[in-house]
Amino acid sequence: MNIFKANTSHIPLIRNLTMQVWPQTYTPIIGADQVTYMLERFYNPDALTAQMNDQGHQFIIAETDGIPAAFASYSEVEPGIYKLHKLYTTLAAQGKGLGRALIDYIIADIQAKNATMLRLNVNIHNHAAKQFYARYGFRHLLDEDIDIGSGFYMNDHVLCLDL
Repeated sequence: MNIFKANTSHIPLIRNLTMQVWPQTYTPIIGADQVTYMLERFYNPDALTAQMNDQGHQFIIAETDGIPAAFASYSEVEPGIYKLHKLYTTLAAQGKGLGRALIDYIIADIQAKNATMLRLNVNIHNHAAKQFYARYGFRHLLDEDIDIGSGFYMNDHVLCLDL
């Protein structure tokens, strides 16, 4: 397994990985219309470029046998507090330790920057993801409903891991 930092040249790859994960994972949870809306809003090339260049999101990509199979992004949102914005593994690569390896990488990176907490949002109905984060040691902090426009909401648990 190899994990490396991504930049804007990797946006086509990130979009490709997203399309391998999002429709299959989220359509049963939030419906096809919201999946389409969120992909167009948050995963178009301009949005990903802004996340990298303007919003300070660090993207990382994990490969197995030289094949990209997962990615994550994170950034500091308050002094010492980082947010895991994205963590997605292709369905074929799930269960092979890539998610854990990505979180381990992120924690090592942010602890070197004196981080005290890693937070994330997870859809309240994404049971597999919630179980994964619970096994890692994340705890429930609060719930929030985020209006993302066009009548759509993200209904999330906010989880955190004290570092």
